[in-house]
Amino acid sequence: MSTGDDLTDDLIPLATQLIWAVRQDDAERVAELIRQADTVAGDPLTAAHGLVIVLAALCPDDLQVSTALAWRTNPAEYHRLRAAGVGSTTAGVLASQRAREVA
Repeated sequence: MSTGDDLTDDLIPLATQLIWAVRQDDAERVAELIRQADTVAGDPLTAAHGLVIVLAALCPDDLQVSTALAWRTNPAEYHRLRAAGVGSTTAGVLASQRAREVA
């Protein structure tokens, strides 16, 4: 898959791993992936710019912020649903609804 830019192409694997590390609340892995991006890009600022571009490109442009971040309201339920094969957006919405039902 190509973004049309060598640097952002090189950062795609790190960006996708970063998504999973964030979803797992794995701060050590996040830091390691950012260090790897710094190495790939040659400096932290260029790495940050490249990761921002790749991660923004991976976000659906019609998804409301509240829906995209809904998984954060009930991460355990989100992970349970994902393990059961539910898609990420649906799992986030369902997990958020479950959190409101329990509260």
